[in-house]
Amino acid sequence: MIVAVIALAALGGAQPAHRDATTDACEEVVRFGLFDAIAPISIAATTAWLDDAPRVCFGYYRERSGPDALLTLAHGDYDIALMGSTVFTTAIERGVPVSAVGILALPTSSEGLATRAGLGEPRSLRGSTLATVRGSTAHYHLEAFLHEMTIDARDVTIVFGQYVEIMRLWDAGKIDGAACWAPCLDHVLTKPHGGTGAPGALLYDAETLLRWGFGTGIVIVAHDDFISRRPDVVQRVVERSIRAANDYRTNRDGPDWTAGRFADAAGRFLAMDLGNETTVPAAFVVNQLGRTEWPDTRTQIGFLEIGIESLQHQAAFSFAQKDLAEPPYEDPSIYLPHIGASFLRAVTTETVPLDAEPDPVPDFIPYAVRAQLPVPGEGCEPFSVIDGDATFDDGSTGENAYARNANCVWALRAPATGCVALDVPFLSSEGVRDRVEVFSATGDLRATFFGRRGGHPTTVGCVVADAPPPGVAAALVGGAAPDIEGVGLYVRWSTDDEDELAMGAIEPVGFRATARAIEPQERICGPGRGGALCDAPYCVGVVEVTGEGGVIKTQVADDAYQPNSRCAWRIPARGGRVVLDVARLGLERVRDVVTIYDGGAAPPGFNTLARPPPVDVFGRTNELSRRTRYRMSGTHAPSTPLVFDNDVFVTFESDGIANGPRDGGPAGLEIRWRRDVVDGDLCPEAASCGRNGRCEEGVCVCDTGYYGETCAFDTCVGAAPWRVAPSGRIVSNAGADYSPGQFCGWPLNIPGREGESIAGIRLRFDRFDIEAPEGQATTTDRAVVFYSVGPQQGSVLCIFRRVMSQQGQTSAGAAVDPATDETKFTFDDGDTLEVLLPEPAAAGANVQLMLGFETDANNHRPFSGFDVTYGVAFDGPAFCDERWPCAEGEVCEDDRCVDEKPRKSKHSRSRRQLRRMKRGVIVAMIVFACVIGLAFCVFGGIYGARVVRTKDELETERVRVVRDQVDSARQWVEDFQAPFCVVAADTFIALGALRPHEALRDGPRDADDDECDKQHTRLEFYDSVDDVERARRGGAVFVFLSHQWLGHAHPDPAGIHYKAMCRALQAVAEDAGVALSAVRAWVDVSSIPQANQATQSLAVASLPTFASCVDYFIVVAPDTEHVTTGCGCDAATYRKRAWCRAEVVACWARRGADRMFVATNRGLRPLFVDTGDGVDTYLEECLEVFAGDLTCCRLQHPDGEPCDKEALVPPFLGLIAELYRDRKQRPEAWEMVSDRVDELFPRTFSYESGGAATTLPLFGDLVEAVTRLVDSESAGDAPPDLVLRGLAPGTTGQRHVAAKAHRGGARSESGRRLASTPTSTTAGP
Repeated sequence: MIVAVIALAALGGAQPAHRDATTDACEEVVRFGLFDAIAPISIAATTAWLDDAPRVCFGYYRERSGPDALLTLAHGDYDIALMGSTVFTTAIERGVPVSAVGILALPTSSEGLATRAGLGEPRSLRGSTLATVRGSTAHYHLEAFLHEMTIDARDVTIVFGQYVEIMRLWDAGKIDGAACWAPCLDHVLTKPHGGTGAPGALLYDAETLLRWGFGTGIVIVAHDDFISRRPDVVQRVVERSIRAANDYRTNRDGPDWTAGRFADAAGRFLAMDLGNETTVPAAFVVNQLGRTEWPDTRTQIGFLEIGIESLQHQAAFSFAQKDLAEPPYEDPSIYLPHIGASFLRAVTTETVPLDAEPDPVPDFIPYAVRAQLPVPGEGCEPFSVIDGDATFDDGSTGENAYARNANCVWALRAPATGCVALDVPFLSSEGVRDRVEVFSATGDLRATFFGRRGGHPTTVGCVVADAPPPGVAAALVGGAAPDIEGVGLYVRWSTDDEDELAMGAIEPVGFRATARAIEPQERICGPGRGGALCDAPYCVGVVEVTGEGGVIKTQVADDAYQPNSRCAWRIPARGGRVVLDVARLGLERVRDVVTIYDGGAAPPGFNTLARPPPVDVFGRTNELSRRTRYRMSGTHAPSTPLVFDNDVFVTFESDGIANGPRDGGPAGLEIRWRRDVVDGDLCPEAASCGRNGRCEEGVCVCDTGYYGETCAFDTCVGAAPWRVAPSGRIVSNAGADYSPGQFCGWPLNIPGREGESIAGIRLRFDRFDIEAPEGQATTTDRAVVFYSVGPQQGSVLCIFRRVMSQQGQTSAGAAVDPATDETKFTFDDGDTLEVLLPEPAAAGANVQLMLGFETDANNHRPFSGFDVTYGVAFDGPAFCDERWPCAEGEVCEDDRCVDEKPRKSKHSRSRRQLRRMKRGVIVAMIVFACVIGLAFCVFGGIYGARVVRTKDELETERVRVVRDQVDSARQWVEDFQAPFCVVAADTFIALGALRPHEALRDGPRDADDDECDKQHTRLEFYDSVDDVERARRGGAVFVFLSHQWLGHAHPDPAGIHYKAMCRALQAVAEDAGVALSAVRAWVDVSSIPQANQATQSLAVASLPTFASCVDYFIVVAPDTEHVTTGCGCDAATYRKRAWCRAEVVACWARRGADRMFVATNRGLRPLFVDTGDGVDTYLEECLEVFAGDLTCCRLQHPDGEPCDKEALVPPFLGLIAELYRDRKQRPEAWEMVSDRVDELFPRTFSYESGGAATTLPLFGDLVEAVTRLVDSESAGDAPPDLVLRGLAPGTTGQRHVAAKAHRGGARSESGRRLASTPTSTTAGP
């Protein structure tokens, strides 16, 4: 941001009499949060066009991003704000009381991804580092682009920051590209990369993603309180925004918008971010406005009301990116109360020119064009001491902005009364980023004030009887500062490096505080009240709890707690026992958290002396992580009281977006606590440990996977007690799913042994089921081993994550190097791992380690966590016990594995007997060798002659088999091997769900069949390709609907694919210009026999031929989940399957890509996208048919059944013959495969069955055989059999030849296979 002051002068025209140069005459100031890019409505900020002075004036604030705008709007510091639709969906999903009242813009080329030189095509992005603003529409588009280009998110490093930070990273050469919007995008496109390289180039823009179905918009969002209080003002904003957009669309080439007053007014708004100019060049304004679509009223209403499905898709993205803690709502009606389309429908002046009545745009207003920025020299001192009554402030004057990067501390010395009170009568700051914090003399946080709302409670501090701990002032200042005697309170004012960036009706900002003497007083606030005078109906700062019991609450009312809360309660045990009964827990899940610490010391953030150590693990470290006993969120309170035999420190923190459970109910925390005298065990009765533990020696011993002093939790919730043992077992959770937003730790004190050194720790994960990155779903869930105490405390030894295979179907554990974040190796359940220390410990010394487990905001499906057995690893013989048995040939002695001693023989022979035996063996061997030699001489000649004869016969037989296979394959694709069955589109849509083939063929069979079956149950059968062509000439349009099954038992249990198919068929009818009744749909479950396996096999083997004879090929792949496995199913998982790839390639090979589409949640769009170099990554991946996933391979071919890859050889060999034959007519198609023949059509494949693997022929030399035959036929210069000599058959043909040779040349039937029985089809799950 800029440091200099921008002095904007008024230009031209008379100022209306009712305008005032200050805001003093305004009865109400409406705060409007805007983006950095300009829009037609930007002219209002520099002309006061929205004002209705003196009643209402507008102040405009430039926000850095949509997520920041949402935070400020939710806190109540804005009345209206702009944000991307992705951020708006986050607000709805989190229950923020806001509504969309209009759509300002639909980004086109003003937002996109720009990359450095050398990254000009999508596939080159692998290994790159890209930057974006987290949770923004630009982030959504980036992830969607990677997903559509089949680039695994794990192959790209994405860093997050505000757009200003992104521009700095680009200038420093630390990123390879940026996904952002103007002016950030313009910066990357015009500034040299790293200061010396070429400027960036645009790889995609928002308009491209819109065409692909990933439309987003810039939404005008208002707080519901403001809508109910001032609907007239909201209507004015909507009305004039639409009017300005219409005027721009109508007159964009006219003088006002190209170089006149409107262009200049918008330029003055943009100048605030670009330097100390009064405006920017008109050409720049024209360029910025022309790169965005400014929608009319009808388009905006459609986006809000009809586009709810698109909003839900964006919410699903936010959930996958961990910006939402709870799954998005599936019911679209949840969104309706947040759509304020009534304001759009009430617009009456859309087409009125801006210079016409009513309310023409005025000329520039002096106060409207003044930017609020800091003035050099204004600010506050780093450290000041105040004695007695005094007033102090941040140092800014008038309406100037306060200084950036401020950190000012005031030590308030208490007068003779011994106590000092602090009042903050004025505070106006930029949200929680700039704030006033108040600390006690001992460093405890007493209060935090920020934002633009008043009503801050009084804070009181007194001189402590004992000398306060040293270093409080220095810790607050962040440098040298003296310890001051007699201090009652410390006050700190801190700001970030961003300016206010306000204009329009500017309000004074900064703070003013008053210190005054006060008499000591004992005031105990009631439950839920805070402040020294108990005048706040919510908790404030750290409270010293007194008495023997009581109630702790976060707020008085039950509807909502205070945003951005930082409250704590210190409960001393005083030699007794502290019992906490959580009576109510109603928090937003993960985002708002209650943490209970063992001991009375405050954690960082609640005492200025509690500073994080230099080495940080997971944001929580060492002693702090060991002290964290419970971390609770959401609405599930523990069922039994929590018991502590030590002091307790309870904290409550909220993030300011939503202030209660998402789905309603009482909000906040209520704990009933008491202090008991220690007069017995922690669990004097068996029932004290609940149903999940037992009482042993006065302590609850929890069952495996249960935690807490009373075993009340079925998942880990903090730090477990120390374990002092050489081995043990740790289970993260007993429930079906571990808790999100959690940090658990198991401190391990591994005892040493005299004379031996500990080298590390062995781990065996018998279960390692934690979340792995999958599709668009990211995760940071991980387990880690690190030093717990000592000079290396916090140093990470190893990190364990879950990683997905490249096909995204299977996952495995991964050991990750903490220094490089690279996977060292992967492991499966049951594997033994060894984590070594950098250096073995001293002989006999103990080693203190910790196993930590951190989880992020959500789990996209339930995960069972981990079950790990650990054991010490000595620098010598292996440790052993009942958990760690020795290897074969070793025995366990004294906890160490040693070689098993050999047994002594019970009988021995004399040396003479041994010598006699040796001589006998030698004589026998000589005799045997003579006999064998004679036999070879007799039979060698006979066998050799026979081998010579058999060799020629075998070569002739092999040529015949190759010729048969090639001829059969070429005939295979010329016609169907089974009838081509289709359903009329109108019949299909009337069915209501996918129906099996037999139901449509036979009609209803009993009274239970519904009326739909009785009226619409018919199939049409086509026996040949010629039949299809005749029907096509008669007006029929054939559609092949290809999809992935969503369940093992049913292809579409919830009807998700069926609905997408119906929409696709309607779109086809419209595109082809025919009635629905003329459209014929092929879909697997309806078109392939399901009951008769023989006919099913023939139909399945004909799939490539079916797919190649249709008019439209549609991949049906909306984003959803497989009901059996819970895994995501979408366009990416569809194209992982071999049969799906086969259908795609078969259609493309014969009919091209013109009428191939994909149906997703965003509608119908082209299946293939040109990436600029004529190559489509989707097609490239689909060409790898024989590298795709097959169910038969996953099941390892039970009972030795054939592999589906063999069934695909004949049709694909036939297609290869056609591509090669027609290579001159369609050179681009043959070029796609010619350089990759060996890769795409492999000679052999690995066949696994019953746990054994073997290599079998697949294509053999059949591809070369096809090309030789085609060339021979074209030239007519050699007999076919001659050109095939020396070539090996493929698939079962080669098995046949090998078997014939083994039988010595006996005649057998041809090895050609017409169809192997597939175990999975397109319909396979």
